[in-house]
Amino acid sequence: MLQPDSNWRWYYDHQHDRLALLLGDMLFLTPYRTKHLAYALDEQESFDLQDLEVYSQVANQLEHCPLRLSAAQQTQLAINVCATQRFHKPLMPKSWFFDRHQQGGHHHRLAWLTCGEQRAKVWVVEDNQSSCLCLLLDDQLPLTNGKALGQFEAIRVMLDCLEPCFEQQPLRKLA
Repeated sequence: MLQPDSNWRWYYDHQHDRLALLLGDMLFLTPYRTKHLAYALDEQESFDLQDLEVYSQVANQLEHCPLRLSAAQQTQLAINVCATQRFHKPLMPKSWFFDRHQQGGHHHRLAWLTCGEQRAKVWVVEDNQSSCLCLLLDDQLPLTNGKALGQFEAIRVMLDCLEPCFEQQPLRKLA
């Protein structure tokens, strides 16, 4: 997983029409377009201490999470969580797309969302007593009326729409 540094900069990449993070000599494009952002980025903004805190929290959560991701995938998830928390417009719950469950919730930030016959894994970015902001981890989740959620797209749902996801964790040898 990449370690953030003081050279990281947020900006809006008009060529790709996406919020981007300049990582020194590398470029990371988020999936978030202008319509998803709470405000327009007219200039570059530093990856600040709040971003660093969120990034570190996600890294720590991934260490305790049964989800197995490569270092690059972990970095991708952490950056998208930072972008969502800092720049994404507030969302109202859109629970009508999803099945409801008696025991809703998540396990180590992982949960399933089910829409009819389709089921997808999500990362819970934030939760409160009634709703959760989630990022889709799977490539796509078809919804009704020909709509679909794309990977890392944000959606807010009521807590009872989530099913805890218990991934298989490989057995570790104890010395």
